[in-house]
Amino acid sequence: MSTIEMKITTDRECDFCGYSLKGLPLAGKCPECGKPIRRIGTKTNGSITDEAPTRFVKVLRLGFALASISIFFSLFRRLFFSEAAYLEIPAALIWLLGIWIITVKRPLTDGMRPDKVLDNERFRMIVRFSNFAWPVGALATAALVALNNTAAANPASPPSGILINVIAIGRMLFMIASWLSMIPTSIYIAELAYWSAHNNFADRMRGAAWVLAVIGTTTAIATTVGIVFSSAIILAFIWVPWLIILITIFVYNLTFIQMTHVMHWVIKNQIHAAGSFERVEERRKKEEQYRGRIVDDTPCEYCGHNIIGLELGSPCPECGTLASRPNRPTINDPAKSKPYHDDTPIDLDEHGENKGVYFNDQLDAHGRPKKTGVPYTPQTEVPDDGDIPLTPDDPADQPPKAIRHETKRTDALKPRSFDDEH
Repeated sequence: MSTIEMKITTDRECDFCGYSLKGLPLAGKCPECGKPIRRIGTKTNGSITDEAPTRFVKVLRLGFALASISIFFSLFRRLFFSEAAYLEIPAALIWLLGIWIITVKRPLTDGMRPDKVLDNERFRMIVRFSNFAWPVGALATAALVALNNTAAANPASPPSGILINVIAIGRMLFMIASWLSMIPTSIYIAELAYWSAHNNFADRMRGAAWVLAVIGTTTAIATTVGIVFSSAIILAFIWVPWLIILITIFVYNLTFIQMTHVMHWVIKNQIHAAGSFERVEERRKKEEQYRGRIVDDTPCEYCGHNIIGLELGSPCPECGTLASRPNRPTINDPAKSKPYHDDTPIDLDEHGENKGVYFNDQLDAHGRPKKTGVPYTPQTEVPDDGDIPLTPDDPADQPPKAIRHETKRTDALKPRSFDDEH
């Protein structure tokens, strides 16, 4: 049996290494990396599993993983090392690297429709460069804390007040820019979540972005004012918005972790789908090789010996049991099968306790009696040779009335002909 070899006619790259696959057979492997070529339909359903190359999904997985590590490190620093502001700098750099990787240009393959957000070059650059405010703001925060600590340790020769004010104002501006950058960043990641068919992740990202932008901006301004003017009142109540921010960041990080997991499963699904054609082809070759025989590795029902290649009905070479196709039950003809009757006698205790009968309105949804259900327990005894009354008020049985059929004599009638009218 010969099959038509289909070849790739478009400029398509390998999902794993990016090698050009034009002119290669669709059922073959990439000559560069040896991975099987994944079939892509001309009409996709718009999901990342069907449209995105595997190498691109691996890049997204790395970016989401780095962003998750950055958020976790920042939360850990704020909870346990709140005074060590300099530790926020590496966390901000890792965050910037993760966002830079996530916003890599999306490869548009055949059948993909451009997205107004993901494929917008200007918006993608806004997301990338707006997140530079995070490491700059972290650096300004560390410098401001260091200057304040120096002034507290050496009150005789404190740092320049102008320098502290300039750094404080710069820190406030960059922190405001950092929190505002969460809006375009979350919109972009939400579109990635929509592309991954996880709408709940996308809605969560959009909601968290506005909370971080509004409350984060307010907190950044209040914190800077409290540090510059040493306002104990502002610094005493600043923990309330920070608590809201920490909870929102935790939810934000949870979404990033879930997106990392989604990308991981997309990669596994694509790898499995890429090998599906090979498995089908291998199955077809086996069926041609073992025509009319057992194709798969099948253990003998009696001794467990592998009976692959044996004809159906032939004896097992190990124990002699006739080979049969597994997991294929026989279909009996209902006309030839004898009905089964259970003639086991039913034991009835005629003198037992009368537990009554529960009607439908006394039963719950599972068919069990309700707690408030009252059983019907008739006290009328039924004689062995008598009829069973339905209710005590049943009328006595009366013989049915005779039905009278009115008949007419039709013997004298003659059939009428149409000729009689003329």
